[in-house]
Amino acid sequence: MRDFTEILGENREFNTTSWTLVRSVKDMQALNDLISIYWKPLYFFVRKRGYDNETGKDIVQEFLATLLERDALSKADPERGRFRTFLLTALVNFIKDWSKGESRQKRGGGRNILSLDFAADESEYRIEAKSAETPEAVLHRTWARSLWKHALSQLEGDATHLEAFRMYLADVDYAQIAEKTGLSEGAAKTAVHRLKGRLREILVGHLSRTAASEAELGVEIEEFMTLLASGSK
Repeated sequence: MRDFTEILGENREFNTTSWTLVRSVKDMQALNDLISIYWKPLYFFVRKRGYDNETGKDIVQEFLATLLERDALSKADPERGRFRTFLLTALVNFIKDWSKGESRQKRGGGRNILSLDFAADESEYRIEAKSAETPEAVLHRTWARSLWKHALSQLEGDATHLEAFRMYLADVDYAQIAEKTGLSEGAAKTAVHRLKGRLREILVGHLSRTAASEAELGVEIEEFMTLLASGSK
């Protein structure tokens, strides 16, 4: 796997706009992006806290539905910490109420249940569950992986160029990329350069829109790269 500094580079000239992605959750695409990136880290955190598969599903579904119903995301204060900290604190408080029976309902109990593919990711959780890490550590690393996968899914372009980029990410050299894709080495390098830039825009764009300051953005970028690298070993 490539060194992730090659993808994000050293460019730090990105403007932060104080949680604009969070502020725009009434926009369907922004909402889908947030749920796509964050539901799995939240679910893994709940499972790592000792809840079984079915209960974990219910807690995460109820938690996200509650946030949306109460418009809690748009009311959150960026000055009180980064977005992941806000979500984690809110989830811990929700679990406390859940455990007391204050928020527990039969599945679907009048709420709009979100379409989350828990079954597809249960095998991945089982791998994580073998780790001695804390629930918080699992959440943070899963967040980095989820953001990475989400960003890759947003890349568009010629199928051959995308394949060349996937091979590049897997640390395949350009001679082999050219041989496998039918591109010249020069064309492969051009395609990789363009897609690398686009991936950087997507990743740092997301991080900048969930950071409250330029300093926080720098910390988030560094932590993202560290978490992603640790998860690729």
